[in-house]
Amino acid sequence: MNTKLLVISFIYMVMTVMLFAELGIPFATLISVLIVWHVTQWKYIKSAPSNALLNIVALIGMTVLGISIGFSNSVSLFVALMVLACQLKVIQAKNEKQNRQIMVLNFFTIPCVFLFSQDLFTTLVVVTMLVINLGVLAAISHKQQLLPATRTAVKNILLIIPVSMLLVVFLPKIPSFWQLPGAQVARTGLSENVDPFSISELSQSDDLAFRAILEEPTAYSPPFYWRALIHDKFDGTSWHMAREQNIPVNVVNSDISSDYKVIAEPSNLPWLFALGNAISNSDEVSTNQFGTLFSSKIRSRNFEYNVHTATESSKMSLTRWEYQRYTQLPQKLNPKSTELARQWDNNTQSTQEFIARMRTYFMAQGFEYTLTPEVIESANTIDEFVFEKKSGFCGHYASSVAMMMRSVGIPSRLVSGYLGAEYNEANDYYSIYQYDAHAWVEFFIPNSGWQRLDPTAWISPERLIGSLSQHTTLSEQFKSNLGISLVALSGVPGMEWLRLKLEEYDYKWTRWVLNFDKSKQQSFLRDLLGDNAQLLSGAITLFTLAPLCLSVFWFMQRKIHIERPLAVDLYEQLKSVSPYHESNLTPLQFISKVSEQFPEHKSDLDEFYSHFSAARYQGKTFSGQHRKSTMKLIKSIKTKTKRKL
Repeated sequence: MNTKLLVISFIYMVMTVMLFAELGIPFATLISVLIVWHVTQWKYIKSAPSNALLNIVALIGMTVLGISIGFSNSVSLFVALMVLACQLKVIQAKNEKQNRQIMVLNFFTIPCVFLFSQDLFTTLVVVTMLVINLGVLAAISHKQQLLPATRTAVKNILLIIPVSMLLVVFLPKIPSFWQLPGAQVARTGLSENVDPFSISELSQSDDLAFRAILEEPTAYSPPFYWRALIHDKFDGTSWHMAREQNIPVNVVNSDISSDYKVIAEPSNLPWLFALGNAISNSDEVSTNQFGTLFSSKIRSRNFEYNVHTATESSKMSLTRWEYQRYTQLPQKLNPKSTELARQWDNNTQSTQEFIARMRTYFMAQGFEYTLTPEVIESANTIDEFVFEKKSGFCGHYASSVAMMMRSVGIPSRLVSGYLGAEYNEANDYYSIYQYDAHAWVEFFIPNSGWQRLDPTAWISPERLIGSLSQHTTLSEQFKSNLGISLVALSGVPGMEWLRLKLEEYDYKWTRWVLNFDKSKQQSFLRDLLGDNAQLLSGAITLFTLAPLCLSVFWFMQRKIHIERPLAVDLYEQLKSVSPYHESNLTPLQFISKVSEQFPEHKSDLDEFYSHFSAARYQGKTFSGQHRKSTMKLIKSIKTKTKRKL
């Protein structure tokens, strides 16, 4: 069996690791078992299994993947089946033709990783795997060792990259004729329904949620509350997203106080992020009646949009229907919390006094902010939290406060989004991560409108400073939840510097490569070429890039050659020093002739031919020891040939 196929199994293992979060444990287990089978077969069995056995394994694998991933998740299932089919093909391969088929198929299989992630790290890994695959293809096709074949593949790719970059910059961008639907894997830390009491441990992820570029940083000051979802219906435990969340409203674009840009990561959800009430003039972005933004399309790629803070005055009054909506509560639930809220209401004269009384209670009763709260399973979840557990995260406090305000007729709603940001001084932007997901309350006061209230700040004021990663009190809980990651290892010398550097490079990659769309291309060319950018870029493409591409093609055809395998190179050297260097003999005939001419070297020549034929026709390695003995043989024959001449 061709040992080069073991490298391809290694590539599938790398793909399995990269796709683990999307395709799950069953997929990873299945591919790992097949790779172990392939290695065992190569080392001990030395023959391919029967087609019947492989068909049975394929049916079992398809069934497992269909059940674990789900037939409705078509893109993820398609990728999993592609990797499964390729690994089975590697196990089945019996000849050179089948080996080449696997390599060609890999050029379609490996880039499937981009369906789930297109960040800089993923790109580097995918390109590396493609280079290795190209090297294996060259090694199999030209019967040479993997290392020199891979070096040739690297040379070819390095030659093509500059030309590709020029084509990306100068060729006009046109819409795609068709597009594969994005994978249905949400990477957002938000949920359309908030139920904090069913969570035993706050799920943490150090995945990037979005970046923000504040063009006027002085116009904003921490804490940064990034609004995304409005939850207006409470069923006793969960808060449900408002029905109008994805209904656009007309806005007046002339009322703008400040500008900034947001680069959202793929989430397969339409919800976008902004500070306060916002509007946008970007394509595919709309504003709803709550002042939050959403996209008209599912976001399966990085998406950059402009945000303008709305200066128009907030709504000053509510209709009767709206008042009932924002004070709605289920009957006969959480009676103790309801009674406590009514006592506060009876002893206060305004909403602000009521909030002050509530704040005093939470601060005096020893409540704690934690990322690992206990599960609350009773029907009266808020009662148990307020009077017994007294330990929770943002969702517990926001849900309890909003419910208690509603119980005394104060219109309230839950808002989920992100709190804080990590500032990058080198490139002047903010990074917001999934672990910064947060929930707070908005309440309504007549003649003043909707106001923000974050009860988490009563218990943990430190949470308002920067990102959750900077919360010193919760440092151990935070790192424990994240597991093994660069953020969790920030205490190790050099790790924080490495993390920030990687984040900086990924930002540049995202903004200037992934988001290099038609508008950015036009802006760049206009700055570079002036008002006639469109005409000049076309001329550059036609008269410069086209000849350059032809020159590169000619150079690759003429100059770049496949390096000869070591066995062939030694054979040619032996042939050149013998008396038969101009003859058209086969290798076996040549060795026989030289053995007749130099009988004292017959055993050495026979041994060389044995290793030569094994390396040339069976794909085996011509070792360094064989090379030394052959070079000694060549030197001896060269000396004796000169003497005879």
